[in-house]
Amino acid sequence: MSSYNNSVSTTKDYLKYLYSIGFNKSKYLTDDDVVNICDKVGVFKFKGYVKEVKHLSIKNIDDVLVMYFFDKYFSKILFDLTSRIESKLKSILVTECYKRTNNHFFYLINANHKWTNFKIDFPTLNNWKKHTSTLNPVEAYSHYILYYLQNYDFIQNQKRYLGSNLLINNIDSITYNYPPFKYLIESASLGNVISFIESLKLRKIDINKQISPHFGVGKNTRIFKNYLERLNEVRNRVAHGGRIFNRTFRSATGVGKFYTLRASLNNHKSLDIYLFLFYMLNELESLNSIQDFKKYKVKKLFRDFKKDYISNIDSLGLVKKYKRKDFENIEKMIFSKMSR
Repeated sequence: MSSYNNSVSTTKDYLKYLYSIGFNKSKYLTDDDVVNICDKVGVFKFKGYVKEVKHLSIKNIDDVLVMYFFDKYFSKILFDLTSRIESKLKSILVTECYKRTNNHFFYLINANHKWTNFKIDFPTLNNWKKHTSTLNPVEAYSHYILYYLQNYDFIQNQKRYLGSNLLINNIDSITYNYPPFKYLIESASLGNVISFIESLKLRKIDINKQISPHFGVGKNTRIFKNYLERLNEVRNRVAHGGRIFNRTFRSATGVGKFYTLRASLNNHKSLDIYLFLFYMLNELESLNSIQDFKKYKVKKLFRDFKKDYISNIDSLGLVKKYKRKDFENIEKMIFSKMSR
């Protein structure tokens, strides 16, 4: 292997290079505006959008910028969808568990888990770390975590609810004030919620099989596991600002309307992800074909992007200024990368 020897370049250097290989300058923004936007994007990330235009006979810097801002907007929409699914998961998980126990601290009992090595992840656990902060008396409402930490004691709850039961690994009652399950899940990371779903069993009932039917896969926990892994992958990518529209994702077995509608799509592309998230939210039943999905979901995505206030502020007005023909052309290009 050879050593890495690429030269270091500034945003201006990189834009100068693009113009030298045939990229047209912006029709809508000044050179300084373009530099300002690209400085905020970062050259490394910007290159991921440049590559989609680089091979074209007509190459416009405006197209690259609009592609980036669409992707940023699309990520925001996907994050909202994953958050809605997360809320649905949490609500159903708590409901299904409390149907089978009145012990708020059941999740700490080893016998209530299929996994012998189950642990609560650190981001979730860290919410319940003991501390000495006091409430500000002028605040009308305190955060429920802070309220719980200052009013309840896990040692007392342990005696009352857990007794001599063998507990899950790594319990640290000195450092953490473990809360009732409903509070823990409300503040838990998506990854830890998924772990609870896959691990919990109550009265010999697999909680996973009680939750999966709510997401259109019946009691097929193998398929549901795949769905949860895909959901977590999408959530992590959008949460960390990764490029989305032209990337590949892990596939997922099509079921029901998801199977019917996705037939013409590349199963690894972002349009399939978009369809998949709506399926998990049970929002595809009114659609009869992939054409319906494109008309009522995808077309709306592009229309709303064109009118989006934040996108227009961040792009210094570029998205709104874009002429109809130019926008239609870039829409077709983006759509092709989302679906094939």
